[in-house]
Amino acid sequence: MNKDEYIKVLEKRVEEYEAAIADMTAPIIPSIIPQTILVPITGLLMAERFEKITAKILKHIRDHDTEFAIIDFTDITVDRLEQMCLSELGEQIRNLTDSINLMGVKPYFVGMTPQLIKEIILSGIELNAETHANFQAALKHLMKINSLAFQKI
Repeated sequence: MNKDEYIKVLEKRVEEYEAAIADMTAPIIPSIIPQTILVPITGLLMAERFEKITAKILKHIRDHDTEFAIIDFTDITVDRLEQMCLSELGEQIRNLTDSINLMGVKPYFVGMTPQLIKEIILSGIELNAETHANFQAALKHLMKINSLAFQKI
């Protein structure tokens, strides 16, 4: 194998690894509540990656019967933002919110840090989404509005 062929093989492998990492850092997980998905966002976050996550969520909503989407920002802190400021992240979140709403799905955001919340408020960004402190609180709320309860069997 010559040098150019070897470089092409390595470039292809890097693309495959990047795709695998992107998939793992924003998996779409079906919830125990019907028609509900959980999307925990982890890892370094930049505008391009957030746009890919948004596209992935919207594609999943289009292809599956989804009524609620819980987006978990617990892992996203200021030091996880790369080449993106908090106000830009707030704009990306608003765009995600608007897109999910336009698809007829109700977005829920959980795990937002006080810094992110402050920046969203100060930027005047309006989110048309319900928020909860954590995933468990959002699930309890959704169970309540769907008249669902755990029972011992």
